[in-house]
Amino acid sequence: MLYIARDKDGDLYLFNNMPRRDRNCWWAESGIDGTYLRLDRSLYPEVTWESEPLPVVLNNA
Repeated sequence: MLYIARDKDGDLYLFNNMPRRDRNCWWAESGIDGTYLRLDRSLYPEVTWESEPLPVVLNNA
């Protein structure tokens, strides 16, 4: 399962593990290939700093 979460500064990230909220950002033990993948900030406007991480499924079509 993948998750997306938005940091307090508005940056949006994709995680391959459920992230945890820190003081100003979300983090996980490991990101995609060992790093966090930052996404375009305009995607998923419904995901906010205040909301919980959103599970996402990649479509392989």
